[in-house]
Amino acid sequence: MLLQLFRFAVTGLLNTLVDFGVFNLLIWLWGATDTLTISFINLLSVSLAVINSFFLNRHWTFASSGGKGRLQFQRFLLASLAGAAINTTSIFLLSSLLSQVHTTSYLYLNAAKVLGTILSAGWNFWAYRNWVFIREKSAKVSFSEDYVPGLTSVIIPAFNESKRLPARLQELASLLPGLFPVEIIVVDDGSNDHTGQIARSLAEKKPCIRCLGYDCNQGKGKAVQTGMLAARGEYLLYTDADHTFTPKHIEQMVQKLRSGSQIVIARRNFSAGARLEGESQLRGLMGRGFNRLVQFLLLPGIADSQCGLKGFQREAARKLFTRQRLKGFAFDVELLVLARFLNLEICEQVVEALDCPGSSVNRILTPLQMARDVLCLKIALMSNRYDLPAVQWSWKPIFLAMSLILMALAIRLPWLWEFPRFIDELKEVQLAYLIYSGQAWPLHNAAHDIGAMHNYILAAIFKIMGPNIYWPRFYVAITSSLSVYLVYRLGKHLFGESSGLIAALFLLTNGMHILLSHMAWANCTTPFFFTLALLLTLKSEQKKSGRLLVLAAFLWAATLQTHSSVIIYLLVVVVYLAVTFRNFAIPFRWYLVAAFSFLFGYFNMIYYNLLSYGGSFKWLSNKSYALEQNLSIDSYLHNMAQLLVELIRSVTSIYRNYGELWQYSLHPLFILSLFLIGTGGFFSIKEKKSLPLWLLLGGVLIMPLFNKRYVFYLATRYIMPLLICALILLAYGLVQIIRKIQSRTSQKKVVNIITTTLILLLVTAQVFPY
Repeated sequence: MLLQLFRFAVTGLLNTLVDFGVFNLLIWLWGATDTLTISFINLLSVSLAVINSFFLNRHWTFASSGGKGRLQFQRFLLASLAGAAINTTSIFLLSSLLSQVHTTSYLYLNAAKVLGTILSAGWNFWAYRNWVFIREKSAKVSFSEDYVPGLTSVIIPAFNESKRLPARLQELASLLPGLFPVEIIVVDDGSNDHTGQIARSLAEKKPCIRCLGYDCNQGKGKAVQTGMLAARGEYLLYTDADHTFTPKHIEQMVQKLRSGSQIVIARRNFSAGARLEGESQLRGLMGRGFNRLVQFLLLPGIADSQCGLKGFQREAARKLFTRQRLKGFAFDVELLVLARFLNLEICEQVVEALDCPGSSVNRILTPLQMARDVLCLKIALMSNRYDLPAVQWSWKPIFLAMSLILMALAIRLPWLWEFPRFIDELKEVQLAYLIYSGQAWPLHNAAHDIGAMHNYILAAIFKIMGPNIYWPRFYVAITSSLSVYLVYRLGKHLFGESSGLIAALFLLTNGMHILLSHMAWANCTTPFFFTLALLLTLKSEQKKSGRLLVLAAFLWAATLQTHSSVIIYLLVVVVYLAVTFRNFAIPFRWYLVAAFSFLFGYFNMIYYNLLSYGGSFKWLSNKSYALEQNLSIDSYLHNMAQLLVELIRSVTSIYRNYGELWQYSLHPLFILSLFLIGTGGFFSIKEKKSLPLWLLLGGVLIMPLFNKRYVFYLATRYIMPLLICALILLAYGLVQIIRKIQSRTSQKKVVNIITTTLILLLVTAQVFPY
């Protein structure tokens, strides 16, 4: 379904190009200016777009190219007209609603148009898929019922192998029957030479050889599947038509299958950077590149997925080859991925292989086709088109992600450009414009302690979308909305789905987080980069992945680019990594690579400070309005009290100002928040998932040493990472308390209803001044 959605979107884009292209071309050719001619040209361009849409959707998007074309076209027209009616009705209703509130600006009217388009496109996709272009279900492939216990079936796919096949068959037919009962099945993959004739001729002389085939070339995957479905053996293998793998290799594979292994795959024995004997440098490079792609996307841990010698127990083969969909060379990957999802044991057998000349593989097109097949395989797995019992795919993750992001945008966008602009905000945007126009290539932002990454991102947006004063704040609003979803993922990773969802909902309507999405400062994007970097750090710990650690280090550098205060959280993470070094079980070299990744991501600021002899520190020393100039125990404690008050006010969205700091501690939400954060912190230590707590404590203990300015609203952006950690701990504390209550009562549903209602009320109440 995901692939169909993608093709449907591409078809819609092509239809638009046809419509506008033909319309403008005919206007230009005819020089039309009168209304009647323009209307006729528009009718013609729309008609061509409709015809194009029908054929593309029929033959490509939904692949329903069978009979009943006239009926399909009639239904297509009806469905399209209904979609147009939905679009028009939606725009009419929304524009009427907007006129009632005296808001009919082009921005809102176009928003209504976009919503109407989404609704009509959704209707069209559903109608085309389920009514217009109904695909007939193809008959399920089945295994041969002719089964011989103890027999080994060796399948050889062959396409234009008239030169290499005879010697190969003679060798196997002479040696293998002396080792074990065997049948050799040659599948002619629509060869246009004498491959089929040669195979049939040898089959007449050698009773262990069978020959199958078809007229049109369909690919190695189809050929292997054809042979497997017709095989009668208890142990089934496939190998190539050349001498890459010897009878000895096949014997080793059969021995492993006879000993009980469900699947045995050969792995060619070559060290990193080395090639097989006789293998060209280009082929070796392409093979390793493809294997890297496969390991990254689908099969981590399997170094040689493309080796052309694999064996299966009959039951394992039945489960795999009846589900096989790919016909090309990437079918090996498909089989191994399915085997993992079906929990089938995969054993590796190291072999000393040779690279034999004479292959008919296209060195340019084949790798591209294989890469395409791998991406299609990934999409098919996501939508469970293989009907895998181990995959209970649902739309819940996508629906939840889109819901959180869209709700966050809906709250943050309405007043995005009405909020007053600040001088330093305009300075950052101006610097981005200078980069866009090629007038400046800065190392730092308008503030010398902040990197220029934010400015270059805005410049890139200007380059793609065109320079506009609205884009910077829209970009910040996007990162702010994504932060809501990332907090859900972070909370879920640490403490479970309930904690993640509660934390995300509280951040969704958090007044401070909403406010900070309305300004295009670099540090307003800090929550996004901080949460993403923290999530990847914890993921690298869970998966023991050095690559994720390297990526996390780069993202920490990106986070530090947004504001210098991030150095506090970075130090906490470094200490955490040092303390838990052994638990991570990641080789030390990956820590070194991660350090270089961080230095690379922050190189511009390091270079600037070397050139200017500490320009960032000189800049910070001039910020006397914010930095603590006369540090003492009293000033430190006072700063810490201010920080805690502003943090809890931000967590709870308490907007009321009190004259004294201690008065906030009497507020019920203030007390409740502190209690829940403390509870969450206690259980996080107990569960040994305490990094958010250490980040929170690190910020609270270190920041008052340097900063004395804690002003509600604007200065809150400096402590947003603390807010995120506090919300996750608060959510976890709340979940733990709910669980304790549930364990002491039999009315669990009542407890769930009450707590859910209270949480939703608190979440909703945050968007209004307390």
